[in-house]
Amino acid sequence: MVRPGNMYSVYQHWDPLKYCIVGRTYPPEFYSWIQNSQTRSTFEKLAQETEEDYQNLIKLLENKFGVKTVRPEFPSDLEELYVDGKWVQPPTAPRDYFIMIGDKFWVPKVPNGSHAWSVFYRQNKQSYWPDYVRPKDFYDAWPQFADEVRKKFELFQQFDQSHLDAKLKFYTHIFDDLRANNNSIEYTDLDFINGCFVSRIGEDLMFATQTFHDDKAALLTQVNEHFPDTTNKIVNAGGHGDAVYCPVTPGLIISLHDIPTYKDTFPDWEVLYLPDSNYAHMREFEFSMKRNKGRWFFPGFEKDPNMIDMVNHYFDEWVGEVHETVFDVNMLTVDDKNVIVSAHNDQVEEACARHGVEVHISPFRHKYFWDAGIHCITNDLHRENTGPKRFL
Repeated sequence: MVRPGNMYSVYQHWDPLKYCIVGRTYPPEFYSWIQNSQTRSTFEKLAQETEEDYQNLIKLLENKFGVKTVRPEFPSDLEELYVDGKWVQPPTAPRDYFIMIGDKFWVPKVPNGSHAWSVFYRQNKQSYWPDYVRPKDFYDAWPQFADEVRKKFELFQQFDQSHLDAKLKFYTHIFDDLRANNNSIEYTDLDFINGCFVSRIGEDLMFATQTFHDDKAALLTQVNEHFPDTTNKIVNAGGHGDAVYCPVTPGLIISLHDIPTYKDTFPDWEVLYLPDSNYAHMREFEFSMKRNKGRWFFPGFEKDPNMIDMVNHYFDEWVGEVHETVFDVNMLTVDDKNVIVSAHNDQVEEACARHGVEVHISPFRHKYFWDAGIHCITNDLHRENTGPKRFL
């Protein structure tokens, strides 16, 4: 979708959506190398049903709302995606890697450091080590292991960089389209300048913290240097902002309970607090809590122990910590009167109705495997500009 002479732009995420990335996963034939026929069939089903759900979302966006969509693309030889002994995560969640702010497209050229430590520590943690959300906390608590772990982590970071470089190649054609429309691509070392951490609200930008221990004053100084023309605020979300709160439309936020008050960042807005995930208490997920600590779920996987080993060995970087995720806040705003979610929720729909917003459901059946909701699996490139406004 080339628009000669007209740059793409996004100033606020409830402006009418016009152009959007929708994710993609590997096709069923990708898994042909898996020798166990039952396990191979399971992954083929995962691929097929995930693509079906992408297609249904695309139909909703294009046919009902007139949104043009674009997909990530794979290299002709998928073997290129086997990097350093692991398969590169497919582009299921394009929201994680970049963001359009105004008419500039921001792309972190380094992997997310907080996520890198989380994955690395999970893979290397000893049974008697507590959880640590920052490397420094571990090094201070266990100095006898600090040098060994620090060296291993440095190697992991090199691996992580190689995988990020491969992931960004999924979007080369999109970057070319942006340049053809005179959009600048701003590569940055700030790993949190992407669509899952930043909320665009007219003249205000909200930046979510990666952990609850972040130096918020230092973060604000960094973002003020990069975005001097907006009013910038830090939301102490302790992770992906779009996993814990969503400013749906002017005057309404849907959020998790464990996020601090919004009286400073969103004064006088209605806040609907949703309960934390009850994943651990749901019968169908009990087995996954025991076998993989609730990190991912696929119906029937408990009958296939080989699938657990396959995920742990080949696809560990693909999955997250799904037992912590509440997908009902992870919604895509099409405009100020329409949002798309992955499942029915009475509280969400009643709150939206109070503000004249219609909720549309586009199921994403395997969100508990990919740890991704509707907001994650999309990324808006262009919205009709109603002009920067002050809402806060």
